[in-house]
Amino acid sequence: MAVHVLCLVRKELLALRAIQDAEYERIFKLEHPDQVPSSIPFQEKEFGFPGSPDKALQALGVTKDITAHLSNIVVSLALFEGDKVLFACSGVAVPSGMACKLDLTRFVTSRRLVDEFNKNRNLDDKLRIDVCLPNNRHRDGFLGLYDERIAIVTSCNCEDYVCPVDLDLQAPRPSDGKIIAAARASESGRLMVTTGYLTVDGDASWAQITEAALGGPLIDHDGKFLGVNIHNYNAESPSFISLRVLRERLEHFQILNTETIDFRGYSLPPGVFSTVPSGFWRRIKRLKSNGYPMPPPLVLEFNGELLNTFEEEFGELRAWKDYPYKVTNPDSWEYVWGLLPRDVVTNISRSVVKLASFNGSVRSFACTGLIIKWPGTEGMRPVILTSASLVRGPDGHSDIDKNLTIHVFLPPGQHSKGTLIYYHLGINLAIVSLDKGIHGIRPVDLCRKEDLFEPVVAIGRQIEEGFLMATKGEVRCVLRSDYGLSTCKINKLWGYQQLLVENVGSHSSSELADTVDEAFQVSDSDNAEGSSFSALADSDDGYKNSHWQ
Repeated sequence: MAVHVLCLVRKELLALRAIQDAEYERIFKLEHPDQVPSSIPFQEKEFGFPGSPDKALQALGVTKDITAHLSNIVVSLALFEGDKVLFACSGVAVPSGMACKLDLTRFVTSRRLVDEFNKNRNLDDKLRIDVCLPNNRHRDGFLGLYDERIAIVTSCNCEDYVCPVDLDLQAPRPSDGKIIAAARASESGRLMVTTGYLTVDGDASWAQITEAALGGPLIDHDGKFLGVNIHNYNAESPSFISLRVLRERLEHFQILNTETIDFRGYSLPPGVFSTVPSGFWRRIKRLKSNGYPMPPPLVLEFNGELLNTFEEEFGELRAWKDYPYKVTNPDSWEYVWGLLPRDVVTNISRSVVKLASFNGSVRSFACTGLIIKWPGTEGMRPVILTSASLVRGPDGHSDIDKNLTIHVFLPPGQHSKGTLIYYHLGINLAIVSLDKGIHGIRPVDLCRKEDLFEPVVAIGRQIEEGFLMATKGEVRCVLRSDYGLSTCKINKLWGYQQLLVENVGSHSSSELADTVDEAFQVSDSDNAEGSSFSALADSDDGYKNSHWQ
């Protein structure tokens, strides 16, 4: 029997995975309708005078020894899928701004690298950036922020091999208009240079140049940094961004900011975008559909963590009957479910549900609810007592959002849409009706008042699979006739609606609090099995406070 159930569960998981993969493929095609991989392999074209950089610069008429300085600011940035080169250009090392525990170096390059990255992206999502440093050393690069002209690539452990350009050293326009473009070849690591002129209208004209020069520096014959090549309109006349404008854009990107960025309130500056990191496209889609804030640049690549999520667990987990796998919470050593009488556990499993509200296809909120009989009525369909945060507006403190749809789940497989029928924002409670019946439930009848001074258990539904969660505590005090404090420790997401049950199974209350001392509201309650329940509530401070670190 157990083997048969296990096989069925595995088949269901494989079927669910196939459905998810098909949905991801559909979304990807909608976002990338013209995604057709090129059958022509990329061939990097070198340019400039052959031989060593010293001789090349001398041939261009440079009398000063600027080779070492120029070489230290230029890198190659190559886009790979596996071992296949898809595109290559250059980059210029820029100051990193704020202090960081990691040894990070940032390179500014042309927006063209982002276009090639997006053009070649596929569902396998295995693109990578290779940074070729001076002396042909190689590092991994991370493509991050960009705008309509420039993009930023970040790499680690490069500071001993490159030297950021001095953005404060403003060089005058060369009187004779002579300038030099530099780039680094991806395959050979060779520093390439070519000569050109600044025209009267500020454009650049070159003797010879290729795509490899995109993102590379412009310098004068004294080696002073003038700007960065950013786009090839044609081979002879690429556009460039001047040093002054480059500094303004990097300040706007917050690249030069010396203060630590607060991820809680982070948002991209106007006109600035962030590349979805390779390997994280599916995760980003899940985060968006679950209504979470998008990670700031580099947070995913460096194993950043999203805190205060709906999926966080507390206490001891309990799966439903016939679930074939053992479920545990690695963050908890509590033993709770074995202390409760079997009939109480059965009642709980049939009266505690999980709820989620959605704005279109994006989840707005998720919490636990308690199926109750409507007080003072006979034969009425049961309703759900839950948190009003489920239906609050986007800022968490305004009135309800009437555009939200509510879904109710009773694991393992029952689901119904719900309709908000009553709410009270002051005590953060809501009543939701079921649009269709759910079988095998044990609605709680709120009718009898009990004193809550026994050891208690806080119970909730895990949001992903719907396992029950339980943690022990005590009622510390009753503040008023209808409010009290328990010591049950639940997760850090405020706004959960939990169930408070005495260890002996005789009393319980529904709770939505978040600190060590859990606030709850007491009301008259009793159910048909002899275990009493009551409603509780707390303020909704901290509503939707998920953030990255």
